[in-house]
Amino acid sequence: MGEAVQFLDIIFFALVAAFVIFRLSRTLGSRPDNNQVGPNRQDSNDNVVSMLNRDGTDQDATDDDSDRDDRAQPALTDDAALAAAGIAEIRLEDPAFDANQFLTGAKFAYEAVVTAFAAGDRETLGKLLTRDVLENFSGAIDEREERGETLETTVVGVPSADVVDARMTGRTAEVTVKFVTELMNVIRDSSGALPAGKSDSVRVVTDIWTFVRDVRASDPNWALAETRSPA
Repeated sequence: MGEAVQFLDIIFFALVAAFVIFRLSRTLGSRPDNNQVGPNRQDSNDNVVSMLNRDGTDQDATDDDSDRDDRAQPALTDDAALAAAGIAEIRLEDPAFDANQFLTGAKFAYEAVVTAFAAGDRETLGKLLTRDVLENFSGAIDEREERGETLETTVVGVPSADVVDARMTGRTAEVTVKFVTELMNVIRDSSGALPAGKSDSVRVVTDIWTFVRDVRASDPNWALAETRSPA
């Protein structure tokens, strides 16, 4: 019985993927290279470092959603449809993949990465990042230490985390998550003082991270392959 259910589940997701890809074939066929995300993205180096060093406000923490009609059901966006198709594609290769469980782990990974980066904990980062991203993070830590600066980061909360893209590239699953987080992120100089014009208030920050995993590997853990800010 269990094998039959799993087989039907696979068939269902295959049909979903085929239907969505058919409807969005023009979008998929014309997706520009500079919008792709993943470990081979050429402009990812600066994004990796800038996200973790910034302390600016990306979003107003007092945004008013009172005008939103909760009764209205919005149409499925292209991004959401692509993400659903990508998740279905990943599940065909790895039936154990569960998007909700993945997002729970991604939230923990987000906090672990920004905390380890602030503390200069290269050992922890080495367990969470791909090799290229680790080199960039380590380089940023080295520069910060040479300047005698310290970075204090506190993740106050993660109000939302949503899959915005997913795909299989060969045997590698790639899942991109949009995080909206509440951060207290402060850089202090060698005397312990805040730079001029900076504060230690809580900021609402939006970041987009891509995680990767070889679905044929025995290691179930995902690694952070890219960070960027929304355009």
